[in-house]
Amino acid sequence: MRLRPRPSLLVSLVILSSAALAAPDKGKDHNKPDPATIAARQKIFGKENVDAGSGQVRNDKVIFSWITNASFAASVKGRIVLLDTFVTRLEIAPGRTPFTIQDLVDLEPEALFIGHGHFDHADNAAYLSKKTGATIYASPETCDNMQLDAARLAGLIGGASKVPCVSLTSRGSIPGSEVVTIHQLEPLATIKAFKHLHSTNTAPQDTSFPPVVINTPDAGVCAPPCNLADPRDKDMFPAGTSQNSVLDLSTSRAGQGGPISIYYVFQLRGGKEFTFAWHNTTGALREGCALPNNIPGTNPPQPSQPGQDARGCFGPEVGQKLANLMEFLGPTDVEVGSVVSLGFGINGERDIVDYNSHVAPKIFIPNHVTAVAVESSSLEWKVGYRKQQDAMGIPAADRPELRWLVDPNDYLRPIVFDVDDPRWDKSHRHD
Repeated sequence: MRLRPRPSLLVSLVILSSAALAAPDKGKDHNKPDPATIAARQKIFGKENVDAGSGQVRNDKVIFSWITNASFAASVKGRIVLLDTFVTRLEIAPGRTPFTIQDLVDLEPEALFIGHGHFDHADNAAYLSKKTGATIYASPETCDNMQLDAARLAGLIGGASKVPCVSLTSRGSIPGSEVVTIHQLEPLATIKAFKHLHSTNTAPQDTSFPPVVINTPDAGVCAPPCNLADPRDKDMFPAGTSQNSVLDLSTSRAGQGGPISIYYVFQLRGGKEFTFAWHNTTGALREGCALPNNIPGTNPPQPSQPGQDARGCFGPEVGQKLANLMEFLGPTDVEVGSVVSLGFGINGERDIVDYNSHVAPKIFIPNHVTAVAVESSSLEWKVGYRKQQDAMGIPAADRPELRWLVDPNDYLRPIVFDVDDPRWDKSHRHD
């Protein structure tokens, strides 16, 4: 059994903020249902979960629908949000990715939660916000880029030159030093957010477990998990016309916002208090290392973030603080998290297993398997994840139940959780 830190230990680690981060529900007027919204919600969340007359998604479930990479459409008891907005191989007509950007507009999400500002997470966000009025939640540095995107898009498609973007945590704050409360989904759910670590290939090799070989070609054969596309993929899914070749919806690369990463915890109010965590990257907790975020053009490299060295490391005490936070904000029923780390060539998928150990979810939904991990390589990463658990000696009782995602089979395949399932009961935690 894992020990969780006493709440008193967290007082010195966390600055709790409950700033007014609420925003109105941007959903359609259900008295005048839009057929396009009904169709999009049925497509993304399943016809069985959406009222055909009103477009209302059922209010007794939490539903995730994978929209590629680390991006999900989520319905939290009928409240619709997006977790990241990037879409792998977004085209102007459904192809390997079986939907278009218009489907996400028609979905009418009320909020867009961005894990960090790299293109493979934040692309499309400003456009979707402009089209729907959805509030964006992100780091302040990523919000800067959202406004750059909005201004550029205003010149292309008209409309306002700014989008609603709520900055989470302070500029330059140390990861784990602030926990922010987001009221977007009140009174149904409360959301906690804090800065954590982007995955990195700068941490040293960990000698506490036997090496797990990942993506190391040997005489032309790639050892599993193999970060190579299945050669049949291109014939099964021939390329169409890229959305960005018609209207560029990519996010700006300006500034230092790219690798600054936010971890989110959603806890439903009442009943069994169903809780899920979402993170779109997974850093090196043991060393407190993240992707370097140095000022471009500096020699020697000069870090842009206080407390971070040129290798991207904040130190093990910061990693421990983050581990304590993950435990303190539990118990967590479902972890929706990146299973791919940039450090896979050094420490395999150790960092993912470490996050699992501290989050301690009942169910793990691994993702980020269509960017960095190339399309159609998902099952090879599953092999590596299992090998990593074995190498680290993780007991069977401490391994979460897996809901592995395989592209493109699992795009738009609803993952449904009954919020009243006794499995989530947390009444004992108040004792």
